[in-house]
Amino acid sequence: MSTLLRKILPVTDRPETLLAILERLCAFKTISDRSNLELIGYCEQLLRDAGYAVTVLPDATGTKANLHAVKGDPVRPGLVLAGHTDVVPVEGQSWSGDPFRLLRDGDSLRARGVTDMKGFVAAALTFALEAEIVAADAPLHLVLTYDEETGCFGARDIVPYLRANLPAGSLCLLGEPTGLAPVIAHKGILGLRTEITGSDGHAARIRFGANAIHFAGELIGHLRSEGDRYAERSVPGGYASPHSTIQVGVIAGGVARNMIANSCRLDYEFRSVPEDDPDAFLARLGDLLQNDILPRMLRNEPAAGIETEVRSRVPAFRGASDGPFLQAVRRCFRDADPVAWDGVTEAGYYAQAGLEVIICGPGDITQPHRADERASLAALIACMEGLDRLLLALGIGAAGCTREGCMGERRA
Repeated sequence: MSTLLRKILPVTDRPETLLAILERLCAFKTISDRSNLELIGYCEQLLRDAGYAVTVLPDATGTKANLHAVKGDPVRPGLVLAGHTDVVPVEGQSWSGDPFRLLRDGDSLRARGVTDMKGFVAAALTFALEAEIVAADAPLHLVLTYDEETGCFGARDIVPYLRANLPAGSLCLLGEPTGLAPVIAHKGILGLRTEITGSDGHAARIRFGANAIHFAGELIGHLRSEGDRYAERSVPGGYASPHSTIQVGVIAGGVARNMIANSCRLDYEFRSVPEDDPDAFLARLGDLLQNDILPRMLRNEPAAGIETEVRSRVPAFRGASDGPFLQAVRRCFRDADPVAWDGVTEAGYYAQAGLEVIICGPGDITQPHRADERASLAALIACMEGLDRLLLALGIGAAGCTREGCMGERRA
């Protein structure tokens, strides 16, 4: 047992270990606009004490960091347990207690992030501390990232490192709250902001001006038409909306009713199924704005302009629909048919790093981001028991090698 963990709580069994770690994780206020370094430091010491080689990878600001830990032979393919450390804000929500203090009521656990996704991180850490892995074994990895909630920036930044340090054939279990059922695909997201600059003037002279709101309305019409076009092409997989979607979330502009609006800003998003190309959407958008709308604005306002910024971009994900890894995950956790999600995760980035990825973790997807976010202790324990079975199925550590999904020779 880790010496640091002994300082936290005299731990006598697995649930108490899990709860001790989870209590600490939830107490770190790792909202995405804050640092996660204290939490990363805590996890680093736990894992080092348990014999893991740990690498901390700071971001460009030095205020946040990713973490990679490995135990076993790092040149052999292994299993990656992946999760993010940040949580969404609590402001404006009506909590019945301190959101950053873990409250247990029987099987129910309440705190910000307890489902999304510190519960899985705590289960993975507890499991990793116990796993019997020696230097010659196929390895177990843990990867913890920052800023998933605001655009999966930590996962994006760790891709080059993972490509350089994880061998081909490595597997990744991303522990988002799927109810321990496998998710093998999800949509990507393109978050955009377009700022339209028109002309000042009296509303009585609108004929001679360039009203930014009016031209923004044309953009909105284009986005609605694009959305209708995508909706005609449904794809299988279990999506709630079985096609790519577009929606405008924010519009701001103008000064007064009797003034020509000299500016307007739109914030909108394109959520794409893996079968649709975000760059094709961007090309059509650019053609409309630069070759149609802007020239008409310039007729009346030489200083008119249109600027579009990609504020976030997360790749869609399409994993294997069958194979030894998926079969093992179904046997070891919940034997449910694999499905697709409308939501966005870091899985696309792990796939870019060369990993075979399955999204599977404890928790109910209705719980994240809400007040009094809850998780089930029984579900977290079931997750660890599933990890026990998965290492046996994959032939990692003391479990040795099995016929299906084996990652190396049985240890003597």
